[in-house]
Amino acid sequence: MITGYVTTEPFNAVELYKLFLEQEDDTTGTVVLHHGHIKRPGKQVPDFAKVILKPLVPDVDSKLASLAESARERFGLNQVLIVHRCGVVAAKDSVLLAIVSGATRERCFSACSWIVDEIKQEHFISLIEVE
Repeated sequence: MITGYVTTEPFNAVELYKLFLEQEDDTTGTVVLHHGHIKRPGKQVPDFAKVILKPLVPDVDSKLASLAESARERFGLNQVLIVHRCGVVAAKDSVLLAIVSGATRERCFSACSWIVDEIKQEHFISLIEVE
């Protein structure tokens, strides 16, 4: 599985992790997962009422899928899954799930960190805090 997509609905990180693990084989030595949440205080509005996650490109799914493929190639991974929320979300809601697997922990930790850093640059999705 090498994929990435957006959803306007809440996602079940545990179920997605189970599905990811079902795809694994005996070449995987490490699975690393980043499960991001909307946290307070906000960066622009400390006590925001909601956050709007707005797509900045017409086809965010293809951009996230391309990011997943780039991570696989760059770090030599077995699998990559990226799920990102869009729309209106509240504090404590899940916003990002990035799961990677590969032969070694070094490449998996580096890949997961790289994916999150790429997404945080807000090239595909912007985060707007609203009072």
